Amino acid sequence: MLSLLLHEAQLFNLLTSFFGRDNVIPQMSVLTVCGGGEGIDLLADPKVYRWAKENRCLFTVVNEQDIPKVVIEFFSGFGDSVDLVEEEHQRILPPLLKMAGIRYITFSMKEFDEILTPASGVDFVTLMQAKVDQDEVS
Repeated sequence: MLSLLLHEAQLFNLLTSFFGRDNVIPQMSVLTVCGGGEGIDLLADPKVYRWAKENRCLFTVVNEQDIPKVVIEFFSGFGDSVDLVEEEHQRILPPLLKMAGIRYITFSMKEFDEILTPASGVDFVTLMQAKVDQDEVS
C-alpha cells in the first residue's frame, strides 16, 4: 500500500488530475526511471548504480508509452542545516535525470502552499509553466 504524507497526497491528487491517473507513478526507483542505466555514464560507477537502485523518485510522470518524462519532488533547499540524505539525493539525481533526458521539477513547501491557497492567485498550471520555463533557461 502506498504511504504518503499529507502534502505528498495533495500533490499526487493535483498531478493525477492534470496528467491522468495512469500517467503518474509514485515511488518509482531511480534506476527504473533512468531506463535501467543504459547509456548513462554516471551509472557505470558502482556507488551511483547502487544508490539509483535503492532510491526512489517521489512522482514520475510518464507518457502514453510509459516512458518517464518528468520527475516531481519536494525540495525547499537546505536553509540552516544540511540533511546528508537529501544532499546526496540532490547531488546525484538531477545529473542522472538530465543524462536520461527527463525533466526534474521541485516544489518548495512555500510554493505548494501558494497553490493550495485560493486567495494567492497562483495555480498549479502557472507554477508548472514557470518551472518548465526556468528549466529551459538553465
